[in-house]
Amino acid sequence: MQLKGQSQDLLDNTWYLERLVIDQVDYFTPDNDEINQITLEFEIDFIYSSPFPSGCFGYAGEILFDDNQMSFSTDDASSTFPECVLQENMEFYAIYIDEFYWVESGNATEVFFYEITEESSTLKKLTITNTNGDQAVYYSETLSILDENEFSSVKLYPNPTHNKFSVNTDVSIDQIKIYNLTGQIVLRFEREALNSTYDSSSLSSGLYFVKIISSKGNKTVRKLIKQ
Repeated sequence: MQLKGQSQDLLDNTWYLERLVIDQVDYFTPDNDEINQITLEFEIDFIYSSPFPSGCFGYAGEILFDDNQMSFSTDDASSTFPECVLQENMEFYAIYIDEFYWVESGNATEVFFYEITEESSTLKKLTITNTNGDQAVYYSETLSILDENEFSSVKLYPNPTHNKFSVNTDVSIDQIKIYNLTGQIVLRFEREALNSTYDSSSLSSGLYFVKIISSKGNKTVRKLIKQ
């Protein structure tokens, strides 16, 4: 179902990159210890994208929305110098930033058209198209084959949390890691310490990412807000 083309839809979600389509070739987001998702966030006049958990590069710039055209333009956009260790991540950086967002033009102003569709009652899809006709495809939640096949239902509660939270899932959990926004592990629960309730009292107030690893080695990531 098509949604109304309004910039508010972009502002209301954190978007997770699934793939790039450059010259009709698909490039999927890397899945390794350094990068397993890339987020995109919008503010009223600003755009920011960075990989997780390493944060080994960042892309940011001022933007101007045109709701009538379902588009936004960037001005003086820039990227931090990539510090990714893995070669595949450096190569993806070049495709994602240099070819898609900078459109091989340095950092000149670019126009991007967007379309938001509703995939289900809880999932939205964002497709951004640049002036070359290349596309970046994002979703309002993390997507992966592993998530779909094993982690069909994972819930953290209460969320927001104060001192403790629980994980509701039918999957056998092997490990839980909690990351802050800079990609640092701030809490870790190993198999022998796993139970139904986890102590989050040592965390400062803010947003965290909880990586849940199953006994089969599959992974999924959920947001956790500490109050």
